Amino acid sequence: MVENSQVQLVQKSATALNRFVSPLDISKLVAQHGTPLYLVDEDTLHAKAKELHKAYSKFKGPVKVAYSIKANFTPAVIKSFMKDGVTFDLTSLGELHFIKQCKADPENIIYTSVTEEPEEYLEVLQSGVRRIVVSSFNGMMNLAKAAGRTGSKPLTMIRVNPEVGVKAEVRASYRNGKFGVPFNGGTIDSAAKMVKHLMGNELLKFEGFHFHLGSQITDFSCYTHALDKMDAFMTKMKKDHPSFHVNTFDIGGGTPVFYNDPVPTPAQMAENHVGKLNQLAETHGTFTLMIESGRFLVAESSILVSRIVNTKEYNEHKIVIVDAGYHILLDAALLKQEYPQEVVPVVDSKDNTTAIATPKNTHLAGRLCDTYDVFPLSKVSDLNGSEVGRYISFYNVGAYSVVFNMPFHCQTKPPIVMKDSDGKFRLVRKGTTYEKLFVEEGGNIA
Repeated sequence: MVENSQVQLVQKSATALNRFVSPLDISKLVAQHGTPLYLVDEDTLHAKAKELHKAYSKFKGPVKVAYSIKANFTPAVIKSFMKDGVTFDLTSLGELHFIKQCKADPENIIYTSVTEEPEEYLEVLQSGVRRIVVSSFNGMMNLAKAAGRTGSKPLTMIRVNPEVGVKAEVRASYRNGKFGVPFNGGTIDSAAKMVKHLMGNELLKFEGFHFHLGSQITDFSCYTHALDKMDAFMTKMKKDHPSFHVNTFDIGGGTPVFYNDPVPTPAQMAENHVGKLNQLAETHGTFTLMIESGRFLVAESSILVSRIVNTKEYNEHKIVIVDAGYHILLDAALLKQEYPQEVVPVVDSKDNTTAIATPKNTHLAGRLCDTYDVFPLSKVSDLNGSEVGRYISFYNVGAYSVVFNMPFHCQTKPPIVMKDSDGKFRLVRKGTTYEKLFVEEGGNIA
């Protein structure tokens, strides 16, 4: 393993942004579909799935990549990942419906509920899903009831909260946290008591463990500590239960994406703990390693194109107002996400580009009547040439922005266009209309 301080982060700059569309492409697409407009590159989706899988090639056992579809459940994105044979990580019946409509193989689904309701599990099992992650003793009992009604015997994994310190944009593991159960404790909601129950359960089959530490992790020490604690716990479980064996071990996500500061690659991340994972497999028996990701797999695949609709200048500051807002890039307001932005070059008939100098103190604002609708700038953002009528590209918006769309100010969902692997562009989600939004909000109900 390598210490995090020794990792040489891959330096990203404006030249590393995924410009999979040319200024001429953008001009044609906005003329056809308007703005704001999401653009998705299918080749990038495939490349990210392969990159994440390859990063763990030194693991001495089977490796599976699981896509957390909460990051982006656009059907075209799901169908693209189906070509890569990835597993789909679901956490709601709505996501299950999307996966079924896309005709994904139930064998390639892992279901991790938060609510863990009996009727929820019943529908999941009736859909043919076999691998379930439980996060509470009560949830495990509800799954057993559903299994009894369906006659199936689900492969049951326990979500553990390692309770380790995590330095990340979003932490998912901490003492008394919402997700999973601690290794031990004074109640039935502990991994030790849940393993004991599963070992003798006729309706459920113990499959393994799952944990998730957080999002945008660049300090890998949390994985080292979590795996050390898992090692000690598995050793104890083997002593207490002679038939104990882990078949699947899911270490969650956390692979970071570039927005503003340099981030490690998946390979650099894996190098930190693949040795420990191999040691776990050698000590406790071979298992399938599951690597989850939502953000990393889809973020860099997508661009949001928005039109500059107004500008104003005073006190050596310039306010640039676009026709997008945080209703379609909510992380900009919630997490102050610093999406890289740049003004799309103007292309004339000779394919030459022009740029107009913009004051240093330039601020990018959205079209919403809300104080928080101001977009933070990345270190690689370039707003030179910010004039009314020009277009601005927001990069790396493929994760969460699409699914966070909301109708604040009666705003509608933008269309989504995908660039297929054959280089052709196709509309994969129509933009909604004001009339459709009116109907959805009950406008036609007497």
